[in-house]
Amino acid sequence: MTILKVDFYLEMISKSHKTFREFLSHLPEDILNWRVHEFTPTVRELIVHVIQDQMWIVNYILEKKEDKHIIPENTSKFLLEEIISVYDNFVADATEKLSKVKDLNLDDERNYKEYPLDIEDWLFEYIHHLHKHSGEINIAHVTWKRKERSLVS
Repeated sequence: MTILKVDFYLEMISKSHKTFREFLSHLPEDILNWRVHEFTPTVRELIVHVIQDQMWIVNYILEKKEDKHIIPENTSKFLLEEIISVYDNFVADATEKLSKVKDLNLDDERNYKEYPLDIEDWLFEYIHHLHKHSGEINIAHVTWKRKERSLVS
């Protein structure tokens, strides 16, 4: 049995969300305000960026508007558990909105800054963006753990 392309993408997105959430749940609390070096964002800033820009992509695909996910203003003081709750709210909102992709033609274009991308490419961008920043958070986590181990030695 072959599954429809759009169902395949939605399944990949769902699995990516679950994996990213699981990944977040294993981060140590102390890493949130840490950065690999002075020119990189903190882990907290990366997570907030993922939440906001993933919703930006969803809104652009579906409604051709550049709206980010509204997050609480005081996330800079949130514990990891609270940030994960914000992520869970985002996923619920994004999942509901993305279900509307089934009503669209994957070949329909959405121009961004005069550069046309069809909906299928935007779905690739959504998945790529989440995975790219997961990798950055993973690099920060590994580097942080190495730094912590070197302090013990």
